[in-house]
Amino acid sequence: MNEVTNQEGNNASRHSLSSNINELFIENVHDKEKNDALDNGTGYASSDINEERPQHRRHIPDHLRIPAPTNQTYSARMYNLGNQMTTAFEATLAPIVKLIRFLQRRTNLTFWIILAMIVGVLIGQFAPAAGKEIKPLGDAFILMIKIIIVPLVFSVLVIGIAGHGDDIGKVGKLAIKTIIYFELVTTLALAIGLIMANLIKPGAGVVLPIGDDISAVEALAETEKKSITWANEMFLIIPENFFKAAVENKVLAIVFCAVMFACSMMKADKESKKFMLQVNESLSQVMFKFVGLVMNYAPIGVGAALAATVGANGISVLANLGKLIGCVYASLVIFLIIVLIPIMFFAKIPIIPFFKAIAQPWLLAFSSASSESALPMAFERMRAFGCPNSLTGFVIPW
Repeated sequence: MNEVTNQEGNNASRHSLSSNINELFIENVHDKEKNDALDNGTGYASSDINEERPQHRRHIPDHLRIPAPTNQTYSARMYNLGNQMTTAFEATLAPIVKLIRFLQRRTNLTFWIILAMIVGVLIGQFAPAAGKEIKPLGDAFILMIKIIIVPLVFSVLVIGIAGHGDDIGKVGKLAIKTIIYFELVTTLALAIGLIMANLIKPGAGVVLPIGDDISAVEALAETEKKSITWANEMFLIIPENFFKAAVENKVLAIVFCAVMFACSMMKADKESKKFMLQVNESLSQVMFKFVGLVMNYAPIGVGAALAATVGANGISVLANLGKLIGCVYASLVIFLIIVLIPIMFFAKIPIIPFFKAIAQPWLLAFSSASSESALPMAFERMRAFGCPNSLTGFVIPW
């Protein structure tokens, strides 16, 4: 029994001595590594790297480990110089930033379009060469508008017709009402225009700078005179091909295709109809955002177009056509008072909010001399005014 006890004591003593020797050896080795690292100027020891390094990377040998770089700082002089430059730059831009923020709060698109029109006329008058050079900026605006028209008209009209039930009879009633309204109102507008033209004779004495060769103008007039037939007018509505109509930007043909497509959706099964409605709804939402982006460019496009027109023909052309322009707007005012406002009273449409809603589309169409440029904004304004998609999508393109 004593022999067993003595043997266990001896084993414990040997184990304790071995542990002390190992700890001493490891401590000496680590101290040597730390001293070597500090002597070499790295500032890192192997044990420090092992402690800082993630567990899954501690198996990498010491000679393959890359020590973390020390933080590099700039001198106090460079740091102060950078702060001074930043402060000076912010102080220089502060008035401009304040002015932009003030104009964003106090102005709208109408203000910028009017300002662009004034600037465009001034550029065309005093720097006609520069006005002619920036004409592509105005053309770019018209082209961007044309990009929007086809997908916007198609998607809005499809949603408006197919998204409100399965009754095709409603579409037929809306079409009949639209045709009757346009026939009556257009006839009254033509009558007012003819009366004013015969009374005032606004084009008398106006000479346009077309040059000596007028063959192109005569050919165009002859072509238009022969092309006005009931068959040609019908084929303006019924296209040969949808994509051809889209490329040529024939809005009435796009309306016809959209109406036929929407009626076909109403006859289709529920799953197909639901899927196509989701596609067109997403397309319309994206295109309205597209309209917002393009409208931000509208003042530049309008100003460039006016600068090019005045620069090419001179402001005297506008003065010579003042009588014609005055006659046109006098006719429009008479039409507004005699025809449009009574219709609005009869239909119980709020007059002042309506004119506020159409102010920007009207100004855009006037300044760009293109009703197509105002079409996307007219859709958006009428939707905000409270008109349903089925009405705006079907009626406005006419």
